[in-house]
Amino acid sequence: MTRHSRLPIFSTLVTFLAVVIMFALGLWQLQRADEKKQRLMAIEQAAVSAPLTLSAAKELQKAARDYPIQLSGLADEQRYFLLDNKIQQGKVGYEVVVPVTTLQGRVLVNFGWVAAPRLRAELPDVKLPIIEDEYSGRVSMPLNNSLVKETARFNQQWPKVMQQMDIALMAQHYQQDFLPFVVLLDPQENVPYLRNWQPVVMPPEKHVAYAIQWFLLAFAALITFVFAQRRKITRETQ
Repeated sequence: MTRHSRLPIFSTLVTFLAVVIMFALGLWQLQRADEKKQRLMAIEQAAVSAPLTLSAAKELQKAARDYPIQLSGLADEQRYFLLDNKIQQGKVGYEVVVPVTTLQGRVLVNFGWVAAPRLRAELPDVKLPIIEDEYSGRVSMPLNNSLVKETARFNQQWPKVMQQMDIALMAQHYQQDFLPFVVLLDPQENVPYLRNWQPVVMPPEKHVAYAIQWFLLAFAALITFVFAQRRKITRETQ
């Protein structure tokens, strides 16, 4: 090969890095697909299990995630949280998260979604039980997004509008500790809350589709580079 027909260093490095990155992204999407499959299998297995008690859930900690649970307690109808910017059926609203006092401690219970009023300054009218009640749901372990900026202020105004489910921060606002998980209540008829829980937002099949796209892009970049260099060498030879 002559000096003029050698591969250009810059374009070769750029193409190589692009192919490596896109191939790595494809492998990562396949890994995510496998994780989602395992999660869905765990959810199916948990769904047929007997409901946990709060005491059992406290002992299991993270292993209790997705398991059904039953509890009895008193909801705080005055001091509760509203999770902001929750979309259901194209409408903006809030998820109502209420501290419930039980014999095993205080636990945050997500009652479900309510539509937001037309005016942003207004909050929804929330109706909560005023006596001790029985609750059935499943255990959830919320994840915090460090990029989300919290707006709730430490004052005596309630309810608190929160940007995400942060149990530790909610405990600071409430000035009481909570159990390290959240209870998502089961869907019920004739209740003012929509409980359309989605433990897995993106299915495994979508991750596989993204992986195929990344692999095809990497292959296309490599083929384009090879043909471009062949044409370049042919022109130089002629």
